[in-house]
Amino acid sequence: MFRHAKSSWKYELEDVFRPLNRRGYRDAKLMAEARDYKVPDQLCCSPAIRTYSTALYYLKQYQIPISRLHLDWALYEATGEQLFTYLQQLNDSLQQVWLFGHNPGFNELIEIGTGQPMDNMVTGASLNLRWQADSWKTLARSQAALSEMTCPPKQPAQP
Repeated sequence: MFRHAKSSWKYELEDVFRPLNRRGYRDAKLMAEARDYKVPDQLCCSPAIRTYSTALYYLKQYQIPISRLHLDWALYEATGEQLFTYLQQLNDSLQQVWLFGHNPGFNELIEIGTGQPMDNMVTGASLNLRWQADSWKTLARSQAALSEMTCPPKQPAQP
């Protein structure tokens, strides 16, 4: 799971059209370069500009064909319940999927999956949420393991 990097509030735009801010662009690049990830079968991404922009850094870093990127309105402003149902409806030909999306839905999905409270998945953060299941349809609540949460570096103090 990858939460979009920090967005800009500089422009009066509909929420879906808000871009990343300067820190967001920096963090998205740093986070894409920060770890070695196993390349997924598919990237499922909210079509919000800030989310799509974040995903592009990972596509470029890992040389993932753009054909593996799936923009889906179902991921924009989705609740944790909606995200859990979304995962259960994935095609079983997909073994590993990366989700690019938003809070509070991501925090809620983590709580549904692990059965543990999640304080806050900060902007730009990534983590692994794994289920031991033979099919996406059989994903169960409170059975996921959370691991490898990585957060962008803190901003240095401005003089």
